[in-house]
Amino acid sequence: MDEKRMVGDYTVLNSMYIGHKEILLCENTQAEKGERYLCCYAERVLIYERYPEAVASDDFAEIVKIYGERMTQAADEIMREAKMVISEIGMDDEITEKDCKPISADDAIEDKVIVIRGNVLRPEFRHASHQLMLCTGGFGAQKNARGRTCYCTSLYGGKQTSFYRGDVLGVIDKRTLPQWAKDGLQKAQEAREREKNPPKERGEAR
Repeated sequence: MDEKRMVGDYTVLNSMYIGHKEILLCENTQAEKGERYLCCYAERVLIYERYPEAVASDDFAEIVKIYGERMTQAADEIMREAKMVISEIGMDDEITEKDCKPISADDAIEDKVIVIRGNVLRPEFRHASHQLMLCTGGFGAQKNARGRTCYCTSLYGGKQTSFYRGDVLGVIDKRTLPQWAKDGLQKAQEAREREKNPPKERGEAR
């Protein structure tokens, strides 16, 4: 039997992750009057979770309505974001196997542009802008890797993140990248060089 997810004394009845927000619908049958049902967001901070903007009520329909409204708001937000990405870079279709070169256990992928599998991303993020990464290291990036983790930098937003080696669909020749990805790659490489060679303290330069 699956263990129930809890938020304090509340049992999570339903949850939905849309875009950058997870929304929870919860119940506590032992709660004080007016607080049986709860709707809140869930945010992970390091190894902990926090639950902002919690709203409680004994009226189940009222809480479900809030839950639905928050899902709609999150969906609208991600739709606006998707339109903004397309306006900046043009087409943002999902990259598939035919668009990249698969990797084998004998391949080192550090310093290569990798493609994250669409099916490991949530449906709203299955686009090139979320798939193209510069692999910057990690045990999973090595030839015949014994580890799984690959550290990456997004070519679209520059965000540093990580994926497992098994999440990598393949690699792409840097010369064939669209211009927005080439620009992002250059920024990612420059940022990596700065991390490797931080500027000297003023005292060291005198």
